[in-house]
Amino acid sequence: MVTLRDERGFTLIELVLTIIIVIILSVVVSLSLSSLSTTRLDQAVNKVVGDLRYAQQLAISTQSRYGMTVDSTAQYTIYRDASPNPDVPVADPSSLGQTLVVNFDTYRQGQLNGVRFGSATPFCGGAGGVMEFNSLGAPTDTAGTVLACNSSVALSYSGNTHTITIQQNTGNLTY
Repeated sequence: MVTLRDERGFTLIELVLTIIIVIILSVVVSLSLSSLSTTRLDQAVNKVVGDLRYAQQLAISTQSRYGMTVDSTAQYTIYRDASPNPDVPVADPSSLGQTLVVNFDTYRQGQLNGVRFGSATPFCGGAGGVMEFNSLGAPTDTAGTVLACNSSVALSYSGNTHTITIQQNTGNLTY
């Protein structure tokens, strides 16, 4: 007569399969989280590039100087040069009635929270944290002198960095 025992516990195969499944799930989760940080950084780069192009197009179409001021490592303003009067922030075309002042930590309910400029003074040629575009779309300093070098604006988030380059004379933006 054969008696059936009530076996409790796991076999070695079941244990190994469980460990393999846990490892696979942890790899998938970590890859998803790392792609989330690059997505946030990519969104910030696209926002900054779009706003720089907007300032450049305004400068060309109105034959006035428009520019960007990096106010801190987390905030920038797109403005119209109203020399000798104070600069005037332009209206944000995507937010009716608001000025184009972007703070990464508060932009669209924190969508870009944690993104930072690599420096609060990213532009070359002594321009520091301010760069303008002239009526031809070329990058200039606040006096209207065309910058003699390419400017690089670095954005970082979670250990990842992207650099936006503004070409001297042409104002071509690459990233």
